[in-house]
Amino acid sequence: MTRTPAMLAAGAFSLALMLTACGDDTPDEETTVSAEEQEEEGTSTLQDLLAGLVDNTTEITNYTLDIEMTMPDPEMGDIEMGLLYEVMDAPEAMQATMSMPFLGEMMFELMSMGGELPEGVTAEDLGTHVVIIQEGSDPLVADQHGLQGDAPWIRGDASDMEQNPTDTFDLESLPDLVAAFAEIDQIEESGTEEVNGVETTVIQGSMSEEDIDALDAEHKLAVLELIGSVSGTLDVSLWVADDGFPMRIDFSDDEAAITMEFSEIGTTSFEMPSDDQIG
Repeated sequence: MTRTPAMLAAGAFSLALMLTACGDDTPDEETTVSAEEQEEEGTSTLQDLLAGLVDNTTEITNYTLDIEMTMPDPEMGDIEMGLLYEVMDAPEAMQATMSMPFLGEMMFELMSMGGELPEGVTAEDLGTHVVIIQEGSDPLVADQHGLQGDAPWIRGDASDMEQNPTDTFDLESLPDLVAAFAEIDQIEESGTEEVNGVETTVIQGSMSEEDIDALDAEHKLAVLELIGSVSGTLDVSLWVADDGFPMRIDFSDDEAAITMEFSEIGTTSFEMPSDDQIG
């Protein structure tokens, strides 16, 4: 794969001004707001909200994040990949489910040819990898098909893992990405939509390669490490809740497309394996 899969997080919503006139149809001089003043006030509010998103994403400790991406490969064409991050805070742990159909199909073919394919295992099964990461402990890797033994979970080493979810997207980099895309100049509101039961305002914007080059060094690094090179213009759409949190982010250029969607904020939980389930 020639590009690094990535996510972008940023967003804002515009302010709708409501003016009420009392008396006759002639606007009172003190309550009249020009179109230019409305635009200036809306722009100011928009930028304030964009800047506030850094705090929103920094403080979040419990959530589910679903990522879908399509990335180009010179030999295999467009590659589709999915990532599901479940992050909980009691105890502090993350469960990552990686879905890689292209890898599953290759493994299925190879194992079938070698007579090593377990009964009932499909290409989808082989292309799905589940990892639990907890601070201070080695990763737990699901072995639901018994390829490594009888236990449903095995202890792994992050440095030796061929499919490490943090190599694809490091959740700790999210605030840096938000800070980078809070600087989008070409951005506007395009409607409202519900995302996982949360009412949001849809925001659309774009960044050129020149815009990305002009970012602060840290912000630019965070973007390029996750999305690789940008082909043409990077288009970004954001679904932002009333509290300013980006519930969904879509971004794409001429070659790749990525969607990131949040859900179960504050209510995410999963069952940690017991000692007798770990091989």
